[in-house]
Amino acid sequence: MVDLLIRNGTVVDGQACARGSIAVSAGRITARFAEDAELPHAEHTIDADALLVLPGLVDPHVHFYGEGIGDFSRLAAAGGVTTFIGMLRGRPDQRLADVVAEQRAAGAAGSVVDFSFHVVLYDRDDTIGQLAQLTADGFSSFKIFLAYKRRGMMARESFLFAAMQEIRRLGGIVLVHAEDGELIDHLEQVALSEGRLASEHYAPTRPPEAEACAIDVVALAARATGCPAYIVHVSSALGLAAVERARRRGVPLWAETCPQYLLLDEEAVRQHGPKAVIAPPLRKAADQIALRAALATGAINAIGSDHASYSEAAKAPGKDNIFASPFGMPGAPTLWPAMYSWALEHGVPLPTLVRAMSETPARLFGLAPRKGTLLPGADADIVLIDPGSRQTVDAAAIWPDVCPSPLAGRSLAGWPRLTLARGEIVAREGEVVAKPGRGALVRQARN
Repeated sequence: MVDLLIRNGTVVDGQACARGSIAVSAGRITARFAEDAELPHAEHTIDADALLVLPGLVDPHVHFYGEGIGDFSRLAAAGGVTTFIGMLRGRPDQRLADVVAEQRAAGAAGSVVDFSFHVVLYDRDDTIGQLAQLTADGFSSFKIFLAYKRRGMMARESFLFAAMQEIRRLGGIVLVHAEDGELIDHLEQVALSEGRLASEHYAPTRPPEAEACAIDVVALAARATGCPAYIVHVSSALGLAAVERARRRGVPLWAETCPQYLLLDEEAVRQHGPKAVIAPPLRKAADQIALRAALATGAINAIGSDHASYSEAAKAPGKDNIFASPFGMPGAPTLWPAMYSWALEHGVPLPTLVRAMSETPARLFGLAPRKGTLLPGADADIVLIDPGSRQTVDAAAIWPDVCPSPLAGRSLAGWPRLTLARGEIVAREGEVVAKPGRGALVRQARN
């Protein structure tokens, strides 16, 4: 007897799709059965015929400063995300442990799914000395910005090297926003001084070359220190080329992209203005083709939503001055439907998506083997998808009081029918049914 049996679905993992069933007891996967196997008795049964059965999504790149961690978790669960890793960015003068403690308590009180954190590092004299205790507490992934000079977030290259030396010693991994902040700051200042403030003037201030040269810097630091590095939101063919050059030299470098770079191009900024302002910016069709090939071949390792929501009022100044708009768009609730629809259009196999959206993020950030897999012993984080269903993205329903993504109004396929986290149904047909506070912190344990 098992607690739950999900029977006769199409089970998709990072290797293949096959008909089968999954047994769950005490919140863990206990067995996986082939289509013709004799199945155990179960207290509860879910008939998954005609449905896809996936490991819950592990979203490795989210920001929840537009809404609290609890409210964000509801958006994530409705979209099939069962574990997310939030970017924690406190004030520059805050101790990192205090930033973690605040959000850890907020997550314990409000999250409906499990969570972990990447800790953002400011370029300060006392930062590096705080990393050992954070690692001991289960936080071994750290974010550094090489951009946003005017916002006080940009780190010097000397700080990047020093931080990576310590992160390597501690067995951690560094995530880097790789754009050349000095170059971007200069180009922005020139555009502002010349009154080039319209939507079409945004992307030229953050050219692909700025991404590529920053990735070269990260690769140099990774090779010198031996510290593994993860480049967030790779957006361009030139950025990909920099990643692949480094790998040919044996540099431990991983790459992420996001649905927005695959589904939207630079025309979206002209059409939607500040709603489509993200950093790095949306690129050309040729860059989308390069990213698609890289995901298919494994050169792109992971997909993250880079969810960052703002109110309409916060985005509004960008209508008159595109550089006054905050960077970011909401993405977690549409993460799977967006990527599934994209995969259908371009013939990308489903196991490729599962690797990039569940297995690899869990492994890279020390959440495996509990997360990202349907193997026995893993947490029963499972999403059931109706592959034949299509639904128009209803921004008012999904993101109330939030400036909508340019995906609003699009018809997307593959919306989650059920989302289970540790064996409990947390969302049904897009409606969250779990109580706040059932989510738990997952400590990172990188090998």
